[in-house]
Amino acid sequence: QTLAEMNLDEKKHNPRGVLSMISAAKNELIGPEQYPAHDYRAEIVRRIYARYDELLLQCNARDFDDLLTHTVYLFRAHEAVLERYQRRYEHILVDEFQDTNMAQYELVKQLAGERRNLFAVGDPDQSIYAFRGADYRNVMRFRDDYPDSRMILLEQNYRSHQAILDAATGVIDQNPGRVKKQLFSERKEGPLVTIFEAHNEEDEARYIVETITDLVNYAGYEPGDFAVMYRTNAQSRALEEGLLRAGLSYR
Repeated sequence: QTLAEMNLDEKKHNPRGVLSMISAAKNELIGPEQYPAHDYRAEIVRRIYARYDELLLQCNARDFDDLLTHTVYLFRAHEAVLERYQRRYEHILVDEFQDTNMAQYELVKQLAGERRNLFAVGDPDQSIYAFRGADYRNVMRFRDDYPDSRMILLEQNYRSHQAILDAATGVIDQNPGRVKKQLFSERKEGPLVTIFEAHNEEDEARYIVETITDLVNYAGYEPGDFAVMYRTNAQSRALEEGLLRAGLSYR
């Protein structure tokens, strides 16, 4: 509606893409007035953002990000309201803290207030939601804002063999400024990590299928001994086609 009103071509200014940029700004508590218009496209997004928020207000509506940002702004503007909720929530626990965004962090700080009864569980090494506004640096901000807090490292892993933990640590240890952890497992024995660099999804599927086939044919394994893990649903197609070509049934 905003794009049509402003005579902007949806092919040049994809609604979903523009909304994603507005959402990212809201997650950082950046309003239309503060939106950095460093180039022509950003200036257009800033104008869309301003009009979009006006239309939301006219409709007495909020989008998903407003549920956070408007609460933060409400608490900033009305101390009595904030104090009411600070009294109501005496202790605050935040799980998956590495996946919080700036608006969520500000909201947590507001609610914790003077009591500072705040308990956060998180691991910046495991942050994977930056694409939707999560900021692993909130873990560092927490340490700066609450210097008297106590940090408890949970370093024992109950899922993986030690070889897996050592490989993961070897990668993540390169990050500057991170809290060093010594991950350990009582499961000491296990196969070493194997790395295969595939050129595309068909190459990846072929390697996986050939590995399974060889182990079934020559190493005494059954097809039901195998599970293939993948990150997104779109990856399953190449795997399924490879298994079908090899005559391997799967579920």
